[in-house]
Amino acid sequence: MKEKTLALLTVIFIAMSITGFTYAQWNDTIVVSNRMTFGYWGDLNLVFVYPLTCTEYHIHPVTGELLEGEYLGKDVGNSDCQYDYEITDTDTGKKGNKTLIITINNAYPSYEVHCNYTLENIGLLPLHINDTIISDPNGILTWDPAQGALVDAAGNPIINITTTPPLVSNTLQPEDDPNTPQLENRTEFEMVIHIADNAQECHTYTFQVEIMYEEA
Repeated sequence: MKEKTLALLTVIFIAMSITGFTYAQWNDTIVVSNRMTFGYWGDLNLVFVYPLTCTEYHIHPVTGELLEGEYLGKDVGNSDCQYDYEITDTDTGKKGNKTLIITINNAYPSYEVHCNYTLENIGLLPLHINDTIISDPNGILTWDPAQGALVDAAGNPIINITTTPPLVSNTLQPEDDPNTPQLENRTEFEMVIHIADNAQECHTYTFQVEIMYEEA
């Protein structure tokens, strides 16, 4: 009787071990899948690369024409754009940055900046942009996609932001073999940043941009 009991316990133990192993393997696969989806690891890697420029513009009050520089040649506001969080793709050896940071000093209503930046697929697989995360690292403003603006606690737009061409739904291919024509693995974008009427005059605003993507 003891031998039968011992044999039964052994069978139960083996069955539980197999079940645990199967769960561990399944769970491992899910984790890898998540990492691939967000594109921060493995064969997917979309990054900000140079060139990167920020230029001031103003709209002529009479003609409505968009002109470079501040109105009447003023030199009140100034802007700075830079990349942050540099990474290297382990497969291709290429480098790039995951975050774009824009700072506007002495901001005032109607002040406008055009930021031109470049995104490049430095990984091995084609990827598809599915979202953009715009945030205030100081936690004062929040992004409202319905208004296309960073808004204050009352929901008033403070910084209107538009991007041309639209970021979401763009697909970037990996770099092709050097012996064949180059695939479209990088694209330039222009972000128009307009300080709204509810903004504080002579204030400094900072926000950052991150791109979310998945395998195409």
